[in-house]
Amino acid sequence: MQRRIAAEILGVGINRVKFNPERLKDIEEAITRKDIEELIKEKAITKRPIKGYKRRAGRKRQKRRKKRRRGEGRIRKKVKNRKQEYIILIRKLRAYLKKLKKRGVISRENYNKLRKLAKAGMFKSVKELEEYININLKK
Repeated sequence: MQRRIAAEILGVGINRVKFNPERLKDIEEAITRKDIEELIKEKAITKRPIKGYKRRAGRKRQKRRKKRRRGEGRIRKKVKNRKQEYIILIRKLRAYLKKLKKRGVISRENYNKLRKLAKAGMFKSVKELEEYININLKK
């Protein structure tokens, strides 16, 4: 109970309250908040220092650490943009191929081959796909 009250007064967690081993009898007898406040003034009850990194790091260092975490490799926005661009392009290419197959300009085998090439990222536009068909398939 004394530890809990002392922690409340000192404004720290229970585990950071430290009792002086030579004054344990006095601490045991202290049952009121006022008694514990007096023991704190007499340094019979103290608070332990914070362990680890935070104790050494000032606000500037913490800010620097936060800033350092946001490097280029952490930003996923670019990947998302590339994916959206890919989706838009592949839909256009597939629609164009479907139209050509329906018209009978390309066979089913060529359609499947071109579809795989489009998926692999060989064509950057419908125009490029059209040129590829004219050069390689219409001989």
